[in-house]
Formats: sequence, C-alpha cells, structure tokens
Amino acid sequence: MTSSKKPQILTALTSVLGDAVLQPGSTEYEKDNSSYFSAFENEVKPSFIAKPNNVEQVQGLVRALRPYVLSGDCELAIRSGGHNPIPGSANVQGGVTIDMRGLKGIKLSDDQSVVEIAAGEIWTPVYAELEKYGLTVAGARVGHIGVAGFLLGGGLSIFSSQKGFACDSVVEFQVVLASGEVVRANAEENADLWRSLRGGMNNFGIVTSFKMKTFKSGPIWGGLICYHPDVFEELFGLIDCVCCFPQEGGYYGDHDKDTHLIYRISYGFGQKAMTSVVYHTRGEENPPQLRDFTGVESTLGLRYRWIDEMCTMRTSTQLDFCEELSNFSNDGLRQFWASITLAHKGETGILEDIYDEWDRTLEKLKDAEGFTFALEFHFVTKSMLENSAKAGGNAMAIPPSDGPLIIVLINPAWSLPEDDDRIFKGIENLMALYRQWAINDYSSSLLHPYIFANYAYKEDDVFAGYGQESVSMLRETSKKYDPEGLFQRGTPGGFKLPKESLGSDSGLFV
Repeated sequence: MTSSKKPQILTALTSVLGDAVLQPGSTEYEKDNSSYFSAFENEVKPSFIAKPNNVEQVQGLVRALRPYVLSGDCELAIRSGGHNPIPGSANVQGGVTIDMRGLKGIKLSDDQSVVEIAAGEIWTPVYAELEKYGLTVAGARVGHIGVAGFLLGGGLSIFSSQKGFACDSVVEFQVVLASGEVVRANAEENADLWRSLRGGMNNFGIVTSFKMKTFKSGPIWGGLICYHPDVFEELFGLIDCVCCFPQEGGYYGDHDKDTHLIYRISYGFGQKAMTSVVYHTRGEENPPQLRDFTGVESTLGLRYRWIDEMCTMRTSTQLDFCEELSNFSNDGLRQFWASITLAHKGETGILEDIYDEWDRTLEKLKDAEGFTFALEFHFVTKSMLENSAKAGGNAMAIPPSDGPLIIVLINPAWSLPEDDDRIFKGIENLMALYRQWAINDYSSSLLHPYIFANYAYKEDDVFAGYGQESVSMLRETSKKYDPEGLFQRGTPGGFKLPKESLGSDSGLFV
C-alpha cells in the first residue's frame, strides 16, 4: 500500500465500517493480529484490519476498496479462522486484512436437511447446535478451526469415506463477487462457481456462508491409542498391512465405510510416541477393521501394549471427539505443514522408509528450542473418491480409480526465529527425498500429483495436482466472475491459479 493512499483507503474503510477498522498501535489491533495459528501469520502486519459483521458490510468493503486494489495501491487478505500457517495466507503485509470472524450464524432448514453456516464460525459451535437435533455434518476433525478455509481447501472429515471431501457436502455458497454483487452458487444456479469453490480456495470471491447437507448422527466409538515405544517396529509392519486396502475384503476403508483412521508418530519433550486416532461412526465397539490397532482379537495374531493412562477409547459424540483433538493443537507457535500424496499400489516398504528418514531428520533438528515433530498418515479411500464424484464434482477432480491414496503429513513446531532457516531447509530436503523415492525407487511411481490444500507447504503448486481439465475450468470461472482479476492480483495470499492468461481477452498475468 502506498503511503500516499493510506488516508483515502482509511476513509473508504470507515465509510463502510465506522470504528470497526483496527490500526497498528491499538490494543485491539495487536490482539487481533496475534491470534493466528502460526507465529508466521502473527508477524505479518497489515496497515488496517477491517472487521465486518454482516454480508452488506462485506459488499461495501469490496466496492470501496476495489479501485485501490485494481490500481495496485492496496492488497487484500481474507481471514476466517486463521488456521493456515503459511505467512500471508490470511494476512497481508501493509495491506487490508478483512477479518470475517464477525459473521456468525448457524441456521437449520425447516426440514432439517440443510444447515447454513456463516463464514466466521468454527466447527465446535456447529456440532453443538446440530447435536441438539441428533444431526451433524461432514466437517473438520478439530473443533476450533475455521469453517471457511477448511471447506474451501477441500477438508477431511471422520465421515469422508461415506461423504467424500468435506466440501462435497456444501450444496450452496453465498459469495460476494469482485463487483460487490452477492450471488448464490449451487448445482442449478452458478454451478460452475459452485464446483470451483469446492476446493478452489479464495480465487473467486469472498464466501459469506455455506449450506451443507446434514445427516443423522448417533454415538461414535473411538479415540486415541498411544503405544509403548518397544512396539514401534511391529506397528509399522501393521500399518503396511492395513494400507493394503484395495483388495476385496481388505482391512480398512472400503471394507467398512464407517471406520476412520489417522496414524501419527510424534516427538516432544525428549520422547517419541506412536498414536492411532480411530473412529467407528456407527458406534460399534472394537469393529473388526480396527482390532489390529486396538489390540483386541488382532487378525495378525499380534497383541500390542497400550499406555493405558493415555488411551481415550470410548463411546461419545462428534463434538466430544473434535474437542479432544483441539486440545492437541496450540496457536501462535512457529509451525507449518508439508505433505505429499502417495498412490497405494501394493508397495508398502516406502512407509517404513519415510519413518526412518523422518527419524534421521529429527536427530538433526531436535536441539532447536521447543522443538516438536509429527509424522502423520491420512487415508483417502476409494469409497471416499467415489462418493466425492457422486456429489456433483469439485475443483480437485481426482478420479476414483486413482484411489486409495495416502497423505503423508509433516508438522514441525519450535520456539525461536533463529532456528527458522535450518528447520525450513531440513523439511524441504526431507520432502524432496520423499518425492524422489516415490517416483524412482519402487516398482512403479507412487507419487500422486494431488496435494491436499489444507496441508500444503508454502512452495507447493497445489493447482498443478488438480489436472489440466480442472485448471481450465477454474480459469474460466475466474474470468467469468472476476474478469479484472481482483482476487488473483489483489489478494496474493493462499494458492493462486497458475500465472498465465485466464482467457484471450482477459489481459491477466500477461
């Protein structure tokens, strides 16, 4: 933002919001700008934070700021929960950050089939409200993250094998376009925008609410199992076997769409731990598909020892389970995510190789102050991709025949900025090695082009993994609804469409 334009931009903001515009130096500004998930976002300093609390104010902001954005005098950021750790993803240095957390509301339709959720909500109150009616939605597994960023990035849910990506349950978006017009996007009206926003992130407008399909939800059985260190090797043998779920009657995933599994190896406070997060969404206790992990009647003839005081297996609700995972997430740390996606083709040794190299990287970095380090495996089953396709299409456009997939997630956190460079470099080297192995070191290439946007690294080319046909569709959508490129050029945060012309007459990125 040019200093000469700041007074005019401030006037434009206050003409819409009055005193709901925060400036550096005020207590309110410092509190708001230090409330992101990552320290890297907290360290970005916008010139102004705009805090609308209704759709009309969002419209007014877009119209008032539009000339300054298109002239290059101002850049925008759009914040909902602020959970993406990439610096600049939901904040903007020297620009205007539109903080959407004032837009609240959870409204169930008369027939209880759809719930409309305002863009400023997080998942905990959504589940709490729906639980009153015996209902839920395919939302986040962690309760305190924002609804908007999660859904626009795709989203994984404990119900994903039944429902697809979380975004596939969105039947309608309310969107403020670059013109300031408010539109509804669904399967009948603005259907191209509807599909594009399902995983297309912040490239097309400012979403102000989401309508999602609801469904009945009863008791869920699940929780966390933490294992003794002396069974690490056996457990890795187990996950190799369990990942062989393409076969008929295989263990996890397609054999029982009601199971959900996350596998996590972590380091903190000088100790390593292995944890399974398991759920059966119909509430069946110790279902056959999860018994290898629970240690009950193991089909492999193995009986693993839990750390009993850290085991939380129980029958409970989605609200309770998402609150449990929220307790393992801390805001304000120097932290980020990086991930790759593997196509599972029967090659299982790569998972243990991934763990071994993670362990070697840990040895190099663990002397950093406050260092913690996690390696997680998240599973995208064939049934999840099939149900995703049946839901009307999304920006990711992953063919069901590509499944099953394994998302390999790396998550470091630490305390001091002087360790930034070596940790970023260490993780970049680790991920480069993983990609090299997945492409070259097994009988067939295991690296899948898809990168899960919610867990992507700052240097990733997320849209390259969506495929040419999908990217062409997204470009046409951007050209149609934002022909001057306000959300491409003027909103630099997040993952943007490839920087080339969006059409022969658009003039963008040329």
